[in-house]
Amino acid sequence: MYLMLSGEGPTDIGSTSAGSFKAGPLAWMAERWIERRLDYSLLDSGQVGYISKQKLESTAKKMKPLTKRGKKTPPETRYFYKNARALAVMATQRIRDEGDTDLIAVLFRDSDNRAGSERGLWQDKHQSMLDGFRDGGLATGVPMLAKPISEAWLLCALKNQYQGCAALEYVSASPQSPHSLKKQLQKVLGENTGSDALSDKVKNNEIDISRIDMPSMNAFKNRMDQVLDSLGLPGGQRR
Repeated sequence: MYLMLSGEGPTDIGSTSAGSFKAGPLAWMAERWIERRLDYSLLDSGQVGYISKQKLESTAKKMKPLTKRGKKTPPETRYFYKNARALAVMATQRIRDEGDTDLIAVLFRDSDNRAGSERGLWQDKHQSMLDGFRDGGLATGVPMLAKPISEAWLLCALKNQYQGCAALEYVSASPQSPHSLKKQLQKVLGENTGSDALSDKVKNNEIDISRIDMPSMNAFKNRMDQVLDSLGLPGGQRR
């Protein structure tokens, strides 16, 4: 099995340095959800590829549209669609080149990372990503779409102790807000806000994806399980 990942930066999915992928906390969270059914770590075994946001968006810009999307379609929704379609095309190319038929592609995005703006409904963006994977010819694409940003998922574990976490999806992501999600997370973590520290918390189960009960996270876990089912993996311990 091969896992193809793309995100926004080092503190979510990860980054590359000297050609080597350094997994961020969300990559480890995705890996943990897969591992419970695969029974070994794709990250530890090196069966993982990373596509940077810059490379993905560059690929998306070069792709010709399949249809004329309506003028009333929000630009943000088109952005999610194009990114998912580009990742799907890159994934299917790898399948042809390398024979990785059991390939899963995960695209992480924050649904709202601009101050004071919802920028469209979460469900529309999520569906756009699914549509993009489909139109790119990939049946095993998985949106990892945080609402509003991934800090909400991390705070569920580190601050809320997994209780009442759905409310975090409606906390401001605006950096101008004194109670923004990023500021709350920084307060909880102190100086240990880097990718390494957060990744370690996932690996030592201080952040347990199986216990994060939030609509946006549950959508990721449910879609991933659908993909794992389609690949014939045993059910494992459903959580």
